[in-house]
Amino acid sequence: MKERSAKFYFANLCADVMRCIIAAEALDAERYRSSLARARTTLSRIRDTRRYEAYEEGLLLIRALEHAREGNTLGVFRRQVNQLATSIA
Repeated sequence: MKERSAKFYFANLCADVMRCIIAAEALDAERYRSSLARARTTLSRIRDTRRYEAYEEGLLLIRALEHAREGNTLGVFRRQVNQLATSIA
């Protein structure tokens, strides 16, 4: 089986974070927790690729999600994640 790249997993992490944003905006705590758990699993897969710079960026992305959620700026963060995901593709 071919190993997946850090780029592949980082794109998936962006999708996981976007699901977190959507759940948070809908005030769906259960879906948010589930999506966040998936994001953390994806982040661990990035770490397994040994692309530590990608892993660190992923950590920052998840921290930024929490910051945006607490600061009530999810709309702005959503646009930034969309731009990031677009630049990866």
